[in-house]
Amino acid sequence: MPSKFRVRGIFRGLVLMIARPIAKTGIRADSITYVSLLFAMAACISLPLTQLPWLFGILVFITGLLDGVDGAVARLNNSATKVGGLTDSVVDKVAETLILIGIAFAFPATSFLGLSISMWALLAVFGWLMTSYTRARAEGLGVTDLDIGLGGRSERLLTLVIFSLIGLILWGLVVVVMMGLFTAAYRLFNYKKQIQNTTG
Repeated sequence: MPSKFRVRGIFRGLVLMIARPIAKTGIRADSITYVSLLFAMAACISLPLTQLPWLFGILVFITGLLDGVDGAVARLNNSATKVGGLTDSVVDKVAETLILIGIAFAFPATSFLGLSISMWALLAVFGWLMTSYTRARAEGLGVTDLDIGLGGRSERLLTLVIFSLIGLILWGLVVVVMMGLFTAAYRLFNYKKQIQNTTG
């Protein structure tokens, strides 16, 4: 799906409402990126300690929201840089992994649909990383139509948030595993077609 159909469009107004006053203070976008990482750490720690999925969901939502705010601040201040983009991408992956580790730690002896929660979390990490890697590799090969597939980062995080808030966090984990794996496969298939059409 094109980027205009992504869920981040739903929250664009909220992101800008937060970003505009922050941009006026001169706070750097990188600082917001690191704050988002702190919220991911809090999510990772809170679920095993409190066993409160709703709290976990709120912390994950803030993590994702701040990921949008840092980019908006950089654009508003005309301060976007390649170094900032690299930092943002790396921190995003660390944050995602921490969020999934938190679920694994919260259910160390639990099995769900025949697999341990640790295995589900590992599959999620694999699918999420492959979704990002296929995009990054395709971009390096000159592919321009990159924002495809229904399971982008924003969609995965929001799905996990929703399932956490309604108390079905393990079902949410399974769903985001499927989203990551299928999106990675879909992107690989479509990127290959774009490359073949370009090279003849």
